[in-house]
Amino acid sequence: MKKLLSLVLCLCLLLMAVPALAYTAGDYTATGSGLNGLIEVTVTFDADKIVDIKFGAHAETPGISDPAFEKIPAAIIADQTLAVDVVAGATFTSNGILEAVEAAVVAAGGDAEALKSAAAAEAAVAEDEVLTYDVVVIGGGAAGIAAASNAKDAGASVLLLEKQAALGGNTIISGGIVYATGTQAQKDAGVEDSVEALVDYWYTRAEGNADKDMLTLVAEKSNSTIEWLMEGGVELGNLGPTGLSPVPRALYTSNGGAGFIVPMTQFIKDKGVDIRTETPAVSLIMDESGKCVGVEAVAADGHKVTVNAKSVVIASGGFDGSRDMMRKYAPENTTDYFLASPGNTGDGINMAIAVGADTVFKGGVIGLRGIMDTSFADPINGLVWMPYLMVDQDGNRFVNESTDYPVVHSALENNKHSFLIGDSTQLSADMVAGLIDGGYAFVADTLEELAEITFMDKDTFLTTVARYNELKGQEDVDFGKAAAAMTGVGEGPYVAIRIMPATIGTMGGIKVDLDMHVLKADGSIIPGLYAAGACANGDFFYQEYPASGTSIMMCFTVGRIAGTNAAECD
Repeated sequence: MKKLLSLVLCLCLLLMAVPALAYTAGDYTATGSGLNGLIEVTVTFDADKIVDIKFGAHAETPGISDPAFEKIPAAIIADQTLAVDVVAGATFTSNGILEAVEAAVVAAGGDAEALKSAAAAEAAVAEDEVLTYDVVVIGGGAAGIAAASNAKDAGASVLLLEKQAALGGNTIISGGIVYATGTQAQKDAGVEDSVEALVDYWYTRAEGNADKDMLTLVAEKSNSTIEWLMEGGVELGNLGPTGLSPVPRALYTSNGGAGFIVPMTQFIKDKGVDIRTETPAVSLIMDESGKCVGVEAVAADGHKVTVNAKSVVIASGGFDGSRDMMRKYAPENTTDYFLASPGNTGDGINMAIAVGADTVFKGGVIGLRGIMDTSFADPINGLVWMPYLMVDQDGNRFVNESTDYPVVHSALENNKHSFLIGDSTQLSADMVAGLIDGGYAFVADTLEELAEITFMDKDTFLTTVARYNELKGQEDVDFGKAAAAMTGVGEGPYVAIRIMPATIGTMGGIKVDLDMHVLKADGSIIPGLYAAGACANGDFFYQEYPASGTSIMMCFTVGRIAGTNAAECD
């Protein structure tokens, strides 16, 4: 009898632990806040479960958001819970979907709190795997995609490992610009340019602290890289100048960085490249002779993936997502706001160092002005590109606001607590409502009040604005801004947005030769090991980034070289 009572009690407790699921059957549409705006979601219920989730209008970034749209609904439906993990690299989209589904649950009469506390069924961990490929590529950004593509073209079997939920790295969140010389677009526009001119520009911006042979290699191959991208389905449109060079070399995609990554991902899939996402590499496998012969990785569910290979290409991106590495290798930028890919934590660099690789670090980053608490892809961060008056904490103007963004970044390093100032025709409280709530923007009816609430020196700030307005529509003899951009500060209300130096990439990493072999300190190669892209760009850059599109060009170009040579490795 006691055993029967105990069994009944246990059954009751078990039933109490499972949330009662009851809905008014039907379709319910709701919205949630994603990265770029509202995400419309329609959820279909029957009497006791969620049976379908479909998406309507949204403005999320293709490529970056895709894994969230695939994985979040599948997890909700499979386990009938809102307690699902967000997708790495697509946090805002994931949370927007969950917010919308929760609203639909409430509209259908369901218990959202019970669903949020309900633990998902524990996923079974797959058995450890041992795989064999000719070439394994670590990282699925521009360099990794290029390496995988060319290795496959050379006849190798190829596995690409990416620790994020989708390919793309920094490139997919970029503005979609690539920098090249000798292109058909230049010829059609009658632009006179040359490899030598491009190399001289890059070398000058590096203050002579770059490997001219490396610069020349990329410049010489830049047009063939453009042709290869177009072969892969990338649509390149307008030709324009970027950086400080007046020569138009930059080509633009129609939809930002996704314009590169989405078609190029399909390009390598169609070739037969195997791709494993959410599978970070953790270490390199070396044989007794010192040759790199594979990679140890970990799958999303935690099981170990051992990949034996003839060669390995590290294309894992930069390190600005690691505070420890920033303190060590770019100490002047340690407090910069991080706007790069969340995967940029220097993993590949550290793996190479662990097996004896030499490194090149010069303390540089790819930087710009940013707004805290927003991502690089957030439209609100686009406000920092506006060429309006910028002042430091004391109210002094300190830079040409419309010059190349790395130059503005360098100026911000000495003025880390600065403001972008807008009048009623330039900025409004509605435009920056979220920033106001977060304490990153301030609104006032008068300039005097604006100075007070931002703790600027009132007299200094008023003098600065008066001088700026004195130069309205004229040559900026103080900082060199074009007359057309000297729009002045008009009538209030006024907005001040707090801005600070931010990183969208790093400079420095693994030492490589022109064939992308990883080198030891004595100059000898580590057999079987190659590196390309932002994890190995120390000889290409110095401390200040030269022009938009340069890194993407460098990554795609050297990635192709690394992939070809890795495929030919015995």
